[in-house]
Amino acid sequence: MKDLQSFVSDYTTDKKHLHLVIGIIREGDIEYFSFCNNKKKSMIPPENMLFEIGSITKVFTSILLLEMEREKLVSSDDIVGKYVQNVENEYLNKITLKSLATHTSGLPILATNHVLSKNRSNPYSTYTEEDLTAFLANADYTDSIGSFEYSNIGVGLLGNILCKVSGSKYDELLKKYITSPLKMNETAVMLDSEQNDRFLNGHASTGKRVPHWDLSILEGAGGIKSSVSDLSLFVQANLNDDNPIASTLQKSHLPIWIGNSNRYFGWGEDKLLDKCILWHNGGTSGFNSYLALNKELSVGIVLLSNYSFFSNSLMDYYFDQLIKLITKKEPSQGTMIDSIGKKIFEAIICREKSLS
Repeated sequence: MKDLQSFVSDYTTDKKHLHLVIGIIREGDIEYFSFCNNKKKSMIPPENMLFEIGSITKVFTSILLLEMEREKLVSSDDIVGKYVQNVENEYLNKITLKSLATHTSGLPILATNHVLSKNRSNPYSTYTEEDLTAFLANADYTDSIGSFEYSNIGVGLLGNILCKVSGSKYDELLKKYITSPLKMNETAVMLDSEQNDRFLNGHASTGKRVPHWDLSILEGAGGIKSSVSDLSLFVQANLNDDNPIASTLQKSHLPIWIGNSNRYFGWGEDKLLDKCILWHNGGTSGFNSYLALNKELSVGIVLLSNYSFFSNSLMDYYFDQLIKLITKKEPSQGTMIDSIGKKIFEAIICREKSLS
């Protein structure tokens, strides 16, 4: 796109260490664009740089559920209580794996015993299996079942359950069901030494370098690292029905009426220029990401940045910021990449509509 610079200029200003990469996807074509403020030029092609993608991971976890359901290893209608050992809690018998994938279980965004102050810059690393079990033993959100409540603990629990059912690590499931079939060789939670060399440093909105995140047992909620090249292949697969997991991806695109609204396995839904888009975003203490697609016009977009939208000193308010992210209200601490992504995607949709 000739005018891409005009869309990103406000975002790129005053970010000394910024790497922003963008993938624009059509069913049969991918274009990459990059913007870098770091004077020290990298030898790594921008499309192969690795970023934390945060909550975009949740889309992958939901697709893992659908793939394992296709193999009859689990059912999305299975109750959660069936898979939580050594806990007797009637609430867990009222919610399902589908509830976890669609954020309708009633579970909060964060477990009540998850103390962020233990490690504000890496807040998930200290949360253990024992902590999760203790939380689930007393959890009761029955009154909120069926209502949308964005939940990191819920999708993290789903990923944890899928690993236990299969006897596999999350990365093994990811490789078997998604990344290997789609030839996404740069997408994983745990990186090898070569991949680590391409893994960018993350920065808070202030520009301060911050630690990479370790999602520990909740990796299914936000632990994946990936490149714009791989995520563009993922978007392309969602637009193109000629791939090994097409039937599962198609199922993830189907709305499910829950409560009083449509929900999806992993995806969010939005409208741009009267077109329905499926999307998700992600934010860690050092990275920000956005991914969206429109099947009707067969177009999509991926944006990855090594700048977060909040200051690391505000980690105690992290989940308040996430709520703002979900409600699409701009946080005051920094600029979310979503707004830039939507503006660019609107321009793409407008152009494709004029050509169709």
